[in-house]
Amino acid sequence: MENFFPAIASCPLFKNCSRSDLERFLEQAGYKIGNYRKNQFIFRMDQPITDVGIILKGSVEVQKIFPSGKVVNLICKEKGELFAEGTIFSSLPAYPCQVIARATTDVMLLPKQYLIRALADNSVLLANFLALMADKLVFLNKKIELLSYCSIQSKIAYSLVHCIATAGNAGVIKLPYTQKAWAEHLNVSRPSLCRELKNLCQAKILLADKGTITILRQDKLEALLNE
Repeated sequence: MENFFPAIASCPLFKNCSRSDLERFLEQAGYKIGNYRKNQFIFRMDQPITDVGIILKGSVEVQKIFPSGKVVNLICKEKGELFAEGTIFSSLPAYPCQVIARATTDVMLLPKQYLIRALADNSVLLANFLALMADKLVFLNKKIELLSYCSIQSKIAYSLVHCIATAGNAGVIKLPYTQKAWAEHLNVSRPSLCRELKNLCQAKILLADKGTITILRQDKLEALLNE
C-alpha cells in the first residue's frame, strides 16, 4: 500500500488531509484493491452500486451504452482521481454507466457504508466530497451548454474556448483525449469533426497538428458561438 500512497494522497477527496488522518482512514476503510487489464470492466451498467473507486495506477473510461448499441465515452479519469462518486448516494439501484480500464489499472474500491461514516466523522472529507459534487454539476452544465449548439463548428469553438483558460501556453491546447473521444464528447461523428477542423484550418482560425490545437484567431473562434 505504501507504493500507492502518493496516488491516494493526490485524490481530491483527501485534499488538506494530514498523513496521519489519511493513514487512519485507510486502516478503517475496509477497502479492496482491484487489478484490471486493458478493456476489462471495473463497473458494469446494471451492477448494484456498492463502491466508489480511486485510481492508483493507470486510467479508466466512463462509458454510456444506449439501447441502439451505440457507446459514448463520457469522460476519462487518471491516477489519483475518484470515479462513481456521483452515483454512490443516488437513489438508482445500479450504475447508469460502465467503467473500463484504458490500460493496466489498479483501483482502490471504497465501500459505500464506510464512506458514509467517514464523511460524517470528518468535516474536511465532507467538504472535499461536496466540492467534487459541485464540480460535477458545473461539468454537466457545461455539457448541456455544449449540446445546445447546433453546428459542429460552434461545438468545436465552445470546447476550445473553454480549454484556452487552462492551456499551459496561451492559444496552444493539448487535447486531453483522442480525436475519436473528442468527437464523442461533442456528440458528432469523427469524419464530421475532421472535416470541420480542416475547414477551420483553411479559414486560418486555428492549426491542428495531431493532438495539439493552436488558436490563430480567437476572436473569430468566439464569433462562431454567436451563429
